Amino acid sequence: MISIIVPVYKTEKFLRQCLDSILQQTFNDWEMWIVDDGSPDNSPAICDEYAAKDKRIKVIHQNNQGTAMAKNNAIRKCNGDMVYFVDSDDWLEPDALASLADTMQKTNADMVVYEHIVEEEKKSVIKGNNDGSVTILNREETLWKIFTNEMPSYLWLTLFKREIISLFPDMRSFEDHGTFFSWASNARTTAYLSRALYHYRMNPDSLLHKPVKNHNLLMYKAINIRMSVIKEKHLFPDRQEECKAIYVNSVIKVAKDIARSPISYAEKLKSVEEVSEELRNMPIDYSRLNAKQRLRAYLLKHHLPFFIRFNSATSIFVKKH
Repeated sequence: MISIIVPVYKTEKFLRQCLDSILQQTFNDWEMWIVDDGSPDNSPAICDEYAAKDKRIKVIHQNNQGTAMAKNNAIRKCNGDMVYFVDSDDWLEPDALASLADTMQKTNADMVVYEHIVEEEKKSVIKGNNDGSVTILNREETLWKIFTNEMPSYLWLTLFKREIISLFPDMRSFEDHGTFFSWASNARTTAYLSRALYHYRMNPDSLLHKPVKNHNLLMYKAINIRMSVIKEKHLFPDRQEECKAIYVNSVIKVAKDIARSPISYAEKLKSVEEVSEELRNMPIDYSRLNAKQRLRAYLLKHHLPFFIRFNSATSIFVKKH
């Protein structure tokens, strides 16, 4: 059985489409845990309405605690041997669950990762080849692809065996990237299914498209979770310098975003100091960095005020999207 977890917060406009797409699945062996995270709109009533329609649907109402805690409350209650996450403003292809469950059964993989369709206001963009092929990866291959961002690390693009997942840390955002890596380190094999089965809505009201307090610090914490897993499980013993270079580049990116953000200089200095603390205390192999990265890494280690001024000045040349 698949336990489907759907955190809900202020998505009344899209929620019915999401829940209907689950009810219309060709695969029927599932339970759904909808978690109303203290939503102030009509979403709680819609959740209860759907629970009354189908006994497989259960609703948890809670005070607003953030998406990580909402998922934790559902994980504690789910009964399936497989776990699947859906964002409440997105929707599924009718055969999504059937395709994922079939792939997991045939390959005996601990995770099945797949592709998606980005739904913009005026167009749909299919990601990946979408040719239906299946690639089997061992643990180290999977983790390296995640660490180097060659493989998506989104919960909603993965079917998990229940035995490899755990509870989320108490973070209000960016829990996907760090926690996904930790869970993937428990998987012996991963099946990558080249099919676009999930419709990801580019919703400007969604959490991921809104300014989030301490957004960059949370991203930094997610990066650190990945590095902690690598150290604790002795991963990539022959690639330690490469791992360190990837980590340095990730910290540079977070610090650069902070320097370019619309906060006071004092706040920038405090935040950049926090995210660069570990980097400033570690040796860096500058030969693995390009010229701009070398300059930024040096400034982060030795001249934080200059780093902030340099990146604030260069931000005027950054193309706005």
